[in-house]
Amino acid sequence: MIGRLFRGLRADRRAGLALMVAWATIPLVGFTAVAVDGMRAWLVYSRLTAALDAAALAGARNIAVAAATRDNEVSSLFWANMTVKQPAPGQPAWTPATGLTQRWTSFLDSSVRLETLTAVDLLTFQVTASAQLPTSFAKLIGVNTFTMRASARAQRANTGLELALVLDITGSMDTNCTLPSNRTSTNCTITSVPRAPGQVISAVNNNADLMRVAAADLVNIVFGNNETQRNLYVSVVPFTTTVNLAPTRTAWLDATSRANLNANFSPTTWWGCVEARVGYAGAPTDGDRNDYTPSEVPFRPFYWPSTLGVYTRNGNRVPGDNDWARRLWNATTTGTDAITESWFSYRGNYQVGPNSGCPSTPVLPLSTSKTAVLDTIQSMRATNRGGTMGNLGLLAGWWTLSPRWRGTWNLGPAPDNQATSLPLAYNTPNMRKVIVMMTDGDQNWFDSPNGFPGDCTITSVNSNSFPNSGAGFAAPGPSMPVQPVACPSSSQTSSVVVAAGGPAISGNADYTGYGRLAERRLGSGIGTNAQATAELNNRLAALCTTIKNNGVMIYTMVVNTSGSVSTATRTLYQNCATAPANYYLVTTPDQLRPTFQLIANELTNLRIVQ
Repeated sequence: MIGRLFRGLRADRRAGLALMVAWATIPLVGFTAVAVDGMRAWLVYSRLTAALDAAALAGARNIAVAAATRDNEVSSLFWANMTVKQPAPGQPAWTPATGLTQRWTSFLDSSVRLETLTAVDLLTFQVTASAQLPTSFAKLIGVNTFTMRASARAQRANTGLELALVLDITGSMDTNCTLPSNRTSTNCTITSVPRAPGQVISAVNNNADLMRVAAADLVNIVFGNNETQRNLYVSVVPFTTTVNLAPTRTAWLDATSRANLNANFSPTTWWGCVEARVGYAGAPTDGDRNDYTPSEVPFRPFYWPSTLGVYTRNGNRVPGDNDWARRLWNATTTGTDAITESWFSYRGNYQVGPNSGCPSTPVLPLSTSKTAVLDTIQSMRATNRGGTMGNLGLLAGWWTLSPRWRGTWNLGPAPDNQATSLPLAYNTPNMRKVIVMMTDGDQNWFDSPNGFPGDCTITSVNSNSFPNSGAGFAAPGPSMPVQPVACPSSSQTSSVVVAAGGPAISGNADYTGYGRLAERRLGSGIGTNAQATAELNNRLAALCTTIKNNGVMIYTMVVNTSGSVSTATRTLYQNCATAPANYYLVTTPDQLRPTFQLIANELTNLRIVQ
């Protein structure tokens, strides 16, 4: 072309000027080509680095998850930002997995490959990718492709965390185990919880078992593979209608209770559960909505007195809802009515004893040990009787985070670089306080149908003795019927006589953290289960507000696998959460583990470090 230009201009006087213009055009065209294609390359590179940042964050967030699951998440986030174009005919469709193995046509027709995904250490994840952009104009000067390569590295920030796990272990959590005879290995296996991130564990289709494994997933994600993690402290609070503060903490009880403790619980012992500090003489009006310490307001032990012999008709015994004599069910037991509360997992609503309805696992205060937290979760068992009172569980979760309780828990010297021991002050720099609360149903005051007070509707004797060989468990002693005396018919109830001082039949229900329903500890106007539920909800809502006002972040989870959780309860827990995104509704058992994992990943605050 230049030769033809020379020949065409040879006889023209303007040839000199044309020649100079022609020579000048060559670099001008080159510069223009490079500039145009360079701008396109810069846009691709910008998109590539943004996609890498998102992918690195996804990898760091899921660094403790199984590698295949983690890498698919990384691939999904990367390609969501790069926008994969339709594959050519014969090319496999894009999936998170194929997004890790080949180049794809992407933004501005660039050819992009996600090259390396690397867990640098237990906290850091690095992603590398390359892009090849075909040129449009730079081809004129022999440049056919611009090649770019970039990487991003994300790391969990070292923000500290005080985390309370408040977990519902009421009897309804034992899905598929509604009767002691159903406690087969298929329905009710106690799965060993995972002890490391990404460990493959198969729990049975039972809410209690799934919850243990899922809560352990959360713990493994926040701790990683470490036994301890700097500035990480976790407490565990199992709840029913009460919480177990541990039987060693008798000093937290009032003087009268301490003096009568052995006599009341003999021949067994107090397990450690306490009642709500409200509704009786000397209790504050806000005792179940405030973080009073035991030195400020001592506790009363949760004690369910025996109903044996309290109810009669024509001089004959009729059943109470907790008929126990002062003897333990063991190899030497004879007769009926021995204390069977230690076998609560197998006898369900038929257990009897002074601790019936008390969670067997004590509250674990803030701990730095992953093993201690996992051991506590492993030990939790669903516990029947009483109902569900999540407000008392949430309150105990607050106790584990409240700096007001610092001297009460007495957890040792101050952590490194902190002025006080645990729990730390609210809004301590670079520290967060978080409660994760899970429940599986409406708040309610249960009334057992197997005896008075309240309704007594089981009008036949049940001679089964649980545990039994049919359920795969050997009984500790001779056969003892779970329902030795039948309820009278409804027409005969009016002639039932209540012994002096016994709980009234009418308008009454199980013993709970608030005593009996007829005692009206929730208020003089609270006389039915429906009224009790409404009041418990009001108290939970008020408590949520108080806790959040102190700077504590709340996550809530409602497990509605039965489909019976009311709209009011779902709204209550959604409003209790710090933000709508902190509320989770689980409708099928297989959602429990992913939901706990998602919350754990939310708790791992991330930042780009490179």
